[in-house]
Amino acid sequence: MSSFSKEWEDVYRKELQLTSWPWSSLVSLVCRYCKDSIISNGVVFELGCGYGPNIPFIQSLGMDYYGVEGSATVVSKLHQKYKELKDKVVVGDFTNIKCFDNVPDIDIIIDRAAVTHNNFSDIKFTLKNSYDALKNGGYFIGIDWFSTKHSDSILGKQSEDRFTRTDIETGQFKDVGRVHFSDEKHLRSLFSDFDIISLNERVIKSYEPLNNHQFASWNIVAKKR
Repeated sequence: MSSFSKEWEDVYRKELQLTSWPWSSLVSLVCRYCKDSIISNGVVFELGCGYGPNIPFIQSLGMDYYGVEGSATVVSKLHQKYKELKDKVVVGDFTNIKCFDNVPDIDIIIDRAAVTHNNFSDIKFTLKNSYDALKNGGYFIGIDWFSTKHSDSILGKQSEDRFTRTDIETGQFKDVGRVHFSDEKHLRSLFSDFDIISLNERVIKSYEPLNNHQFASWNIVAKKR
């Protein structure tokens, strides 16, 4: 059974997360580690593209952008904003292998905190599908895969597995369904089919306001063998 989170349709319908700027971590990692895959007319596929903040960056590289997003509301907005992507950005569930149908061989797959909003089995399935869809030597870049050091990793209740929480009622994960939190060992296990090129954990502790809150997430660059 898919763990696709329908809560995100409500998030985008209410215009709560309409980020417009590319994620700086993604820009840095692509430019540092994926130079051999930055080619004219190369293909980048984004899992859970949201409002499309990374589209201008990918297009600036001269690469073709494809994406899948579960929210029909935000995909409609993207089609209005980027008319040339009407057939390349689709409504769908990236935990389903069909999300890669009719897409050319992929050089880079990117994800910013979308895959991590699923349970273990669907994350593993998504990574397997991603591996198969990539060219040999292609890259998977994951930004902000939430860490078990995140203060909110103990909120709500355990879902299908011990790394997945749901029904979180406060904070950044309020009303967004499942959230998967990884430690290093678990993350390496999830990406065991890949060669991990870069793995970094970012931990930010709040001092003002002094609420002892800690944000923690992983950035990963993995290469298809």
